[in-house]
Amino acid sequence: MKVPPPLNRRQWLKLAAATTTGLVLAPRLPAASPAVAAARITPPGLVQLSLNENAFGPSPRALAAMQAHLGEVGRYPFALAPQLVRTLAEKEVVTPNHILIGSGSGELLEAVGMYLGRDGGEVVSAVPGYFQMVGAMQRVGARSVAMPLNARLEHDLDAMAAAVGPETKCVYVCNPNNPTSTLTPAADLRAFVIAMAERTHVFVDEAYLDCADDYAANTLVDLVQAGHNVTIARTFSKIHGLAGQRIGYTVMAPELAKAVRPLMTGSANLLGVVAAQASLADPDYIELLRLRIKAGRDALMGLLDNLGCHYAVPQGSFVFFQTGRPIAKFQAAMRAEGILVARPFPPLLDWCRITIGTEEEMMRTHAAIRKVLG
Repeated sequence: MKVPPPLNRRQWLKLAAATTTGLVLAPRLPAASPAVAAARITPPGLVQLSLNENAFGPSPRALAAMQAHLGEVGRYPFALAPQLVRTLAEKEVVTPNHILIGSGSGELLEAVGMYLGRDGGEVVSAVPGYFQMVGAMQRVGARSVAMPLNARLEHDLDAMAAAVGPETKCVYVCNPNNPTSTLTPAADLRAFVIAMAERTHVFVDEAYLDCADDYAANTLVDLVQAGHNVTIARTFSKIHGLAGQRIGYTVMAPELAKAVRPLMTGSANLLGVVAAQASLADPDYIELLRLRIKAGRDALMGLLDNLGCHYAVPQGSFVFFQTGRPIAKFQAAMRAEGILVARPFPPLLDWCRITIGTEEEMMRTHAAIRKVLG
């Protein structure tokens, strides 16, 4: 496929400046003490592109909201969480009883998985894929039926449909898929989900869909609104840049939400709640982040085209490409250049997932890839 050529340094920096112009920056936090400053999340000198975090960071409004509530972190968020639930319900055009918020979408994947797998049975999913919910179901006795992706590294819907049987308790779909970043064609996925929901529960994880070129055309939340046996999961960890605050939510039938709630470990954290509320009120910033992520994707695809590397057509905040060597060797070589890339994803053990970082980080990453693969 034809993609734009890699951006040069001046273009990267121009893009960075353009996408931050006009933003109202939050006040700076006080400098950390030497002891705190020494505890770096990423070791100095390394670029962290292995965890699908948002390197651009959260909305300035979210930062300001967290700062304004720092003096209240000794309190529970019970008085604030209901407003976030109401905001999410309005956004998704459902009632507040359709919404569950949790410690990232991960806690909800775990809780729903435990509930659906409590009597055994099977869960149908894709491989390589994201397995947190599958793992939760397996831990309570369910069996995993993982179907290989198709030639485009998208969900093979026909194979997955054929795998659904009387023991299937759930079909799990991550769209865009992790680790491949591929988006299953909207019409095909919609027809598949409606058909499968007549036979079993369908869980659609849309964690990365905000990063895609056309969110509105691909979200399936309206199927929950229409009463289909479907759950949609979302997170503030990705496009909203709040991975450290651990907050996400599901949109599901009220009766399922009522059944799942007792399996959750507690409430969302206070700073996560206020940051999520503020981020939802800053759609212009979120759109700028989407454009920066897209620019990073396009530039990386251009580099891979120049190097003759195969890659899955991406729509998430990351790119999955074939390195031509065992991933362990590629990881080590990239780390030697200061870049951390993702873990192996069997069975594609010569493929690599790289998160899109800031413009400066991607300049370093492009140089490292050229050195290692060129």
